[in-house]
Formats: sequence, structure tokens, C-alpha cells
Amino acid sequence: MTEFPLGARPSYRIGRVQARRIVEWNGQLFRRADAYGQLELNAWEAERDWLDPRFWNPKSDGVTLTIQSFLLETPSQVILVDTGIGNGKSRPAAPPFSNLETPFLDQLRATGITPDDVDIVVLTHLHSDHVGWNTTWVGDAWVPTFRHARYLIPRADYDFFNPAASDTEHVDADMGLVFTDSIDPILNAGQGEFWDDALNLATGIDLHRVPGHTPGSGVLTVRSDDHSAQFVGDLLSTPMMVNHPDLCAHYGEHYVDVNPGQIRAARRDLLTRAARRGTRLVPAHFNIDAGGYITHEPNGFHFVDTDA
Repeated sequence: MTEFPLGARPSYRIGRVQARRIVEWNGQLFRRADAYGQLELNAWEAERDWLDPRFWNPKSDGVTLTIQSFLLETPSQVILVDTGIGNGKSRPAAPPFSNLETPFLDQLRATGITPDDVDIVVLTHLHSDHVGWNTTWVGDAWVPTFRHARYLIPRADYDFFNPAASDTEHVDADMGLVFTDSIDPILNAGQGEFWDDALNLATGIDLHRVPGHTPGSGVLTVRSDDHSAQFVGDLLSTPMMVNHPDLCAHYGEHYVDVNPGQIRAARRDLLTRAARRGTRLVPAHFNIDAGGYITHEPNGFHFVDTDA
């Protein structure tokens, strides 16, 4: 894994909600030419001043991917958005994520929050890099890491990826492992809660389904006082998708998104609304401490990095 400076990971406020990221993994999982080859190299070179090195390394052509969770402390609840890769999880289709041993929980505790303090776990979707710390290995079994939490599971993703379903041509071997070690134990413990198109978590905190990356992908919106932020999962996986909203990632010969047309339309809608309303956007995989803002100028959308 290639390491980059991650900064002090400071907290920031969304009105009365305190937010911060918990970084698990940071490195170059893809080459630009392989994952984003539909966009010419000169487009990346034009943005090199701010892409290099946190988002793209021109020398290696590697695109930086950060795996992280987002900790939200409201006046009455502790919410964790996504749970990363996890320790000791077998992921043959993604070797860099297989059998990790990271101090993720130590980083969480360093914020003053313990796993038992978490009230709600929001899973923006069910890919392996968003659900791994749902469970930890204790004795001879995978058990819920956050023992007192409700785990919010997008039903559409559960139905789509469930290896027990009759139509599983789109389900790879890793997804079967994901269900076995990170989803089924939550349901067996009675801590899983399915949600469909929308769910209110608390005053000003709402989940909405925005399909495209996966059928059940969700966006968590936080509004408090006069501030707002949206935790958008993989709706944006590189800042270049702001400048080029039609850009979609490939993994091998296939799109990463189950419905590229759907996610392109959803992305344009997200960017338009964020620019108009001044909403902070917090994508799942950006190497940024506090997300960023969107401007809409005559030549298109632009990302304003809060860390810059």
C-alpha cells in the first residue's frame, strides 16, 4: 500500500453535528488508464496542480483511493457511516483488501468514542469496502462490532447481491464471503434493519436511495441550523467526476456501476443541487478531511477542496 500524508484528521461541524473521518486504508488501487481510460490523459494533466499527489500520481498513473468511515456525533446519537474493509476478511477478488490488520478501532477510540457508543451504522451500499467492520472475529465466530447499534441495510442491495437468490450471475465470489462474514452475522444477531427508498434517522438526518452505483446506494443528508452536508458514498469516486460528470470507472472489462446511465443522471442532479444550496459533499473515497463544495461555472462544475 502506498502511503500519503493524511493530515491531522480534524473534526468539523455541520451545525450542531460534529463530524470526522476514520481512515482505514489509503493507496493506489487502480491505474487511471485502466479505471478511467475513457477520459483522455490531457484532461487529468490540466488539473495536475491540485490532483497530484493526493488524488492522482502522474508518475505511476495511480489513482488514490481512501477507505474510511465517517463518525457523526449529534446531540443525542452517534452515527457511523460505512465500515470499511475490516480485519481478517478474505477477499480473493481484491487482494489489497484481503486479511488486513489495521488499527481502525484504535483510531475510533482515539476520538473518545468506543464501538459500544455507536447507536446507528449507515451502510451506503453493500460492497466489501463499506461493510467490513460490521463484524469482528471473536472466539470462533464473526460477531457485531458495534453491539448496541442499529445497522441500516439497503434492501435493494441485499436482494441484488444476496448469493442465496436465484439469479446470481452478477454476484462474484467475494460477495458471498461478504454476506457470510459481514452481513449475515448482523441479521442473525437481530441488529440489521432494512430500509427502502427513504428513512429518517433523526431531526435533519435522512437517508435517500440514489441507485446507479448499486441498486440500493444511499445518500445521507445532514441538516443542522443553517448548515448541510451529504455523505454520498460512491456517487463520486474521484474529484474528476465533478469536472466530468459522465465519467464512470471500469474494473476490468466491466463498469463498476451497475447502471452507468442512472448514476450519471444522479451525479448531475447532486452537483447541481449542491452548487445551488452550498451543501458540503463528503464522498466515500476522497482523501480529504472535511469534504468539499461545488461551484457551477460557465465551463462546468468544479470541486472546492476544504483541505486546500
